[in-house]
Amino acid sequence: MDRRRFLKHSAAATAMPVLPFSISVADAAGSVTPNSDEAGYKALVCVFLSGGNDSHNTVVPYQGAISSGEYGAYVTARNGLAASSGLALPQSALDTPTQRLGATGLALHPAMTRLGGLFNSNKLALIANCGPLVDETTLTQYRSGTHPLPPSLFSHSDMQQHWQSMIPDQPADTGWGGRLADLFRLSAAGRLPVGIGLARSGVFMKGDLSVPYSVNPIAYSGTAINPSRPIAQIPSAAVGSAGSMSTQRVFIDNFMAARSNLIEQQYANAARNSLEIGEFVRTAMYTQSGNNYTLKSNPNGALDAVHWSRPDPVSAAPTFVNSLAAQLHSVAAMIAARSALGTRRQIFFVELGGFDNHGDQFGSVSGQKSLLAGSHFDLLKDVDEALAQFYDATVKMGVADVVTTMTMSDFGRTMKSNSQGSDHGWGGHCFVLGGKVKGGKILGAQNAGDADTGYFPWPSQFAPRDVGQGRLIPTIAADAYTATLAGWLGANSAEIASVFPNLTNFNVQSLDLMNS
Repeated sequence: MDRRRFLKHSAAATAMPVLPFSISVADAAGSVTPNSDEAGYKALVCVFLSGGNDSHNTVVPYQGAISSGEYGAYVTARNGLAASSGLALPQSALDTPTQRLGATGLALHPAMTRLGGLFNSNKLALIANCGPLVDETTLTQYRSGTHPLPPSLFSHSDMQQHWQSMIPDQPADTGWGGRLADLFRLSAAGRLPVGIGLARSGVFMKGDLSVPYSVNPIAYSGTAINPSRPIAQIPSAAVGSAGSMSTQRVFIDNFMAARSNLIEQQYANAARNSLEIGEFVRTAMYTQSGNNYTLKSNPNGALDAVHWSRPDPVSAAPTFVNSLAAQLHSVAAMIAARSALGTRRQIFFVELGGFDNHGDQFGSVSGQKSLLAGSHFDLLKDVDEALAQFYDATVKMGVADVVTTMTMSDFGRTMKSNSQGSDHGWGGHCFVLGGKVKGGKILGAQNAGDADTGYFPWPSQFAPRDVGQGRLIPTIAADAYTATLAGWLGANSAEIASVFPNLTNFNVQSLDLMNS
């Protein structure tokens, strides 16, 4: 049996979620006894808004006349994005019950009607002007040229890596999600890894001991699960063909018996383990009859396609409202199957791209350019629909108190416009959503003494933090934001220090964000 034949016969395994080559045999084979005690279950869902979300167009001050007050300062500062005739987000669209964020004087973009309601019902909080830092940084220190800063500021790939590694001053070999997964690997993982990726997770899910389990979102044909796209699909080829599960197992076993090369043995182990894990997940999550799949656990119909979809304009068949909703639906399905999967801690990674809006941020309303339409409007609507529907599903499933959703993005963007969009920035705003979130407030910090007094970077007060064109030095280190969530997930102070080694560099090291 030669290597080429082995690779050909095992290629069908790549149609299923495949564990990375480097995962240990013990992890993949499930040497840890699954723990089905749900009392200690918690899940952290990390949503990455790839491309750099324009925070200045997401959370907007609405009080004051267009020539005065913070709304006026916003209109003036945005230049082309907000100051030209008809291009400002109109106060009438911001000053509404669905958009106002309590009595803060701030409102969410009019595309985000459902998240505004969750803020006002104390289920969603806003982390203001948050981003990667190496140490406390003032404008003077930034300009000095000698102060430690995250390398390659304003670069997409580097800033994504900084957010995911949370050690921007060191090579990014591991991510904070992976290092957290290392902590729970033996005590709470069960047979599956703690980290579950439904999108490219970069370095985020890589630990010293852990690697993620990568899956594709569930797909639907009408209201039924598409037989070619459940989370953990079995090859559709007939038994006895090169693509069938049983044939692949036999082929891999024969290959392992015939070959002594260590690399070939490891690859064969990984291929076989991926088959077994995929079959385990499929069996745990689905009832199968022929090519028909039904989710075994769907409390109160929370996962029914109708709640996550809208009719296709041509066929009228339900289709997911957007790709983020599709990913979060699959996250909810895995959470619903937590007992069968035998896990007490899970960290999920999902992603929505398209936020690099340099010149296409506007749309057209009544023949006029408007921020009430366009690419950023559509993206914010996607985020609003997907996050709100996911939270609703956790409520229906009875797990809202043990599931927390948080957002990250490459960076915020400039306040000053870049043609018909905005350029790369630094600090930006993040959302945290869940039953245990101390919602209804905005968390920020100017110094250790007022860590949670609701500081927000008002446009009239940009100067002390503005490195140019409305790029803001973060007032909350991303370390403090993510370490707070790690503590909620169950990491103790010593473990948090190991996962976030730069945390002690900052005056504010935790946020009053979560209820116990």
